[in-house]
Amino acid sequence: MKPKPAVMNVLKGEAVATKATPYGSVGQLFSGEGIEAVWVAKQDEEIDPGWFSQGSVDLILVVQGEFQIEFEDQDFPARRLATGDFMVLPSNTRCRAYRWPRDRREAGIFVAVYPKSDRAPAGESHT
Repeated sequence: MKPKPAVMNVLKGEAVATKATPYGSVGQLFSGEGIEAVWVAKQDEEIDPGWFSQGSVDLILVVQGEFQIEFEDQDFPARRLATGDFMVLPSNTRCRAYRWPRDRREAGIFVAVYPKSDRAPAGESHT
């Protein structure tokens, strides 16, 4: 049986599976053929005190709102990403992202796509 094309609306929170964490919600959009795609929504959560890091490149597209991205490595200045911004996050780059400005009513949402082979299960590390 041939796989059927799948369409999900990220802004409506559609996903194959979703997971809520103290630092945001994650929706799995696709997992297979060596890649994974998730959306991450952040609204009123606390800022994660830890650092996100992965062993492979991570492609991130902001689809709603803005995010402040901080890097553990002081050689990388903090960046603000807005709707439409695309970031290539190199492997092993420790960072954290949170909705900006912090008092914004609308959730910030980004889509992340990355190789699946060396990653934790969907959403384990993207919040």
